[in-house]
Amino acid sequence: MRRTIKIDGTQVKNPHDFKVERFNLTKAGRTSSGLMTMELIAKKRKLTFTYEVISGKDLDSILSLIDSSKMFFPVEYPDVDGKQHTITAYAGSIPYEHFRRDSGEYWRGVSFSLIEQ
Repeated sequence: MRRTIKIDGTQVKNPHDFKVERFNLTKAGRTSSGLMTMELIAKKRKLTFTYEVISGKDLDSILSLIDSSKMFFPVEYPDVDGKQHTITAYAGSIPYEHFRRDSGEYWRGVSFSLIEQ
């Protein structure tokens, strides 16, 4: 299956590893008898992208989409049902390490998460 990932309408280079996490935001408490209660606030997704090595041009293209003055942006990605889904997301931290090759500037260890709003 060919994965298509678009950030703010722009297709980006497919990552070496792509992970989808689903999680619930909850509010927990206890009744006067000590019984635990929990309220579901929202269901969220977190998309994690990992590039073992990526060119400076490809990384700059991605950073221009996720590390700009625009805080939230649409992300289209494939999910377990084989269909494309879209979330509105924001970027977590974006670590990367310089790695030069004779053929140009490259970066390694690039991994970032896009978290549903």
